[in-house]
Amino acid sequence: MFNREKLVLAVAILLCVFSSSTAAFAATEPRMDESAAEAASLNNMAVTSAKDNKYDEAIDLLKRAIALRPDQYMAHYNLGCIFQVKKNFDLSIEAFKETLRLKPEFADAYHHLGVSYNETKRYADAIESLTRALRLTPDNADSLYELGFAYYMLGRDEDAVNEFKQATRLKPDSSAAYNSLGVSYCHLHQFKEAIESLERAAHLAPDSADVYNNLGSVYVDDGRPKEAISAFTQALRLKPDYPAALNNLGMAYASIEDYDRAIESLQQATRLKPDLAEAQYNLGFVFSKKGRAKLAIKSYEQALLLKPDFAEAHNNLAVIYVQRGDRARALEQYTLLKAIDYDLAQKLFAMIFKDKILTVGSRSGTP
Repeated sequence: MFNREKLVLAVAILLCVFSSSTAAFAATEPRMDESAAEAASLNNMAVTSAKDNKYDEAIDLLKRAIALRPDQYMAHYNLGCIFQVKKNFDLSIEAFKETLRLKPEFADAYHHLGVSYNETKRYADAIESLTRALRLTPDNADSLYELGFAYYMLGRDEDAVNEFKQATRLKPDSSAAYNSLGVSYCHLHQFKEAIESLERAAHLAPDSADVYNNLGSVYVDDGRPKEAISAFTQALRLKPDYPAALNNLGMAYASIEDYDRAIESLQQATRLKPDLAEAQYNLGFVFSKKGRAKLAIKSYEQALLLKPDFAEAHNNLAVIYVQRGDRARALEQYTLLKAIDYDLAQKLFAMIFKDKILTVGSRSGTP
């Protein structure tokens, strides 16, 4: 139900403010010498170029400034900012680390180092950097938001909720923070709080398809399929070519046994994104509910072509083979499943030889 795009980290990246202050180049000496003055001039030229989106030119100017004065932290910081905007996160990490070696109490550098760590999935490092940023600037809502994201990605949902709540307190107009807070609450099965947060996010960002998709997903988890259908439908009004929302809408329809509409939505999802294994799997589930075994088999097989370790697809495909009296093919799926999910495979094995048909499940979460 959650993906990286829904946290909109680009907002934080754009807050990386380039500095043209010459004071930064005079911090270690009472009087600016000729090399420091030239380096400051190159830095200021680089800032102008960066503001005009001439990033390669700015990088060249900053490298010249650093060659003249390697000890001037602001050139390293600005270089890190540009690398971050260009999504070259490894180089931005190097630049921000050098900045902090030269200027250990620079909160903005810790913040943006944390952003780059998040972007490269180094979440433990992100937590360390963002915690240090917050020690220096406790009321930085963007640092709280990034820290919440790192906690979320490590499965520390309660910590994520705490950080996102603080971010919304400091930045009450942030739809992204409320969206992320709602998703974190959902993971804790606190559906009332999740819905309240996501409804607030939708109020602040009424044009966000992602928020409505998340809201629909929480309604599903809370056993409210009609509200879920309404939310997914709104997401699709805003973004008609949204495969994840179509997948989720299809399974919401399936939950109220409106299988024809479910099939329509899921087929649209697979047309838009043929490699969406979950939608192919869900089509198999709905076709099996409709008694259309051949189409169900075809959908499950397609899901397995896309995702060979899809345990539920192996299981459900075997169930259909058993129902059709094809025990040999069911055993083929059992053999494959055993290497993926041993416990589920053992249940399948017992069913194959005892003619006890398992209840097959669906997958409605976003990929």
